[in-house]
Amino acid sequence: MHPIFQFLLAIFLFMVIHVSVMALCARAFGITIRRIAYGVGPALLSIGKTQVKLLPFAGSVVLKDTREEDIYDDDRGNDIYNERPLWQQIALLLSGVAVPLILALGLLGAQGWPSFTGAFAQIISGALAPLNMAQLLLADGASFAATHSFALVFALLSLKLCAFNLLPFGGLAGGQVLLAIARGGKPYVAWEETVAKWLLLPGLAVTLAWLVAFGFYCWSQA
Repeated sequence: MHPIFQFLLAIFLFMVIHVSVMALCARAFGITIRRIAYGVGPALLSIGKTQVKLLPFAGSVVLKDTREEDIYDDDRGNDIYNERPLWQQIALLLSGVAVPLILALGLLGAQGWPSFTGAFAQIISGALAPLNMAQLLLADGASFAATHSFALVFALLSLKLCAFNLLPFGGLAGGQVLLAIARGGKPYVAWEETVAKWLLLPGLAVTLAWLVAFGFYCWSQA
């Protein structure tokens, strides 16, 4: 299989695991799930609360949350995400990273941890130079894919995606954990929405830079 297709398939599998684990964790904690989305964009298939969307490279779990919807007294209960204990909120946010991280480290063995810890600097440096440093990193990944099984390619890319999800940006687990801690266990604080919007910007910038880098790499290999 061509390395580019291995990358895409690995991203898809990571997304499925990431979203599924968070949904299972929410159910284990008794938190009501409003929607589970595999992918982004227009919905192609809907089964109950689960949607499969057009672009299968990201996903989400929408929970019952007073910050996102009006919840009246007759619908209140112990199933509201932002009213659960802080440790449960953090555990749920990190569950979608922890499981693929453990799986990837198990597959890669001793070389896994340095690959994970080094990913944070690689993500930022690649985003700052998408046509230079990012191309070198993608070429290294392609070389790895050419000489290793898909299971190890998936594990390596999972480590990078876990690191990305732990960055302190809006929409990512790392940023959401920081906001949850900053709320101090309160269900709502007035400043959170504004801060969350500002935290989205660096995450979007990094994502866009890597999309440009990956697109340029695919074009250069065509």
